[in-house]
Amino acid sequence: MPKPRKVSLRKIRERILILCEGAKTEPNYFAGIKSDKSLDNQLTGLRIEIYDTKYNTALELVREAVDLKKEATKESNSYDSVWVVVDLDGYAKHPDAFHLAKKNKVKIAFSSISFEYWFLLHYGKFNLVFERSRDLEALLRDKYYINYKKSFFHYEKLKDKTQRAIHNAQWLREQIDFKEGDLPYKYNPFTNVDELVEYLLSL
Repeated sequence: MPKPRKVSLRKIRERILILCEGAKTEPNYFAGIKSDKSLDNQLTGLRIEIYDTKYNTALELVREAVDLKKEATKESNSYDSVWVVVDLDGYAKHPDAFHLAKKNKVKIAFSSISFEYWFLLHYGKFNLVFERSRDLEALLRDKYYINYKKSFFHYEKLKDKTQRAIHNAQWLREQIDFKEGDLPYKYNPFTNVDELVEYLLSL
């Protein structure tokens, strides 16, 4: 009698698309996760797109994500997950961006006032309101993430604090009295970047 055929339990790698609003900070951070040798090449299907638009808006970025998602599906090479990484930073059309993303099953990793709030949470529990991103960056640079620069490869520098940041981001959202139907852009501070990071690290 032939021996039963062994079934491979190896998890099929997921194909992920991440579009980043920023030209350096965000893509550098996620590129760091992708290249982390301790993840044993689990993220080889991760594609990081930097969408350069003269408007630099969340809505434009979501539109590009939707187009790329449809294009991949037509080519029978669809993405398992599509994310857009954006922040508030004075932009006024977030309702349209969130509506379009939900309609097309595009996930948004959103921060108020800027992506740097995610970095701040690597150093502790903070529930601070910032009206300008430069004020947040100044706090980071002067007190916590000394000599911070947007061009740094941030994941490598902050890697050992990642689990703390995930925990602190979850704690921060617990402090918010969400109203039914409200979306993240109405709150300051806010970030759910941890949801994307935790997803990537769990693959």
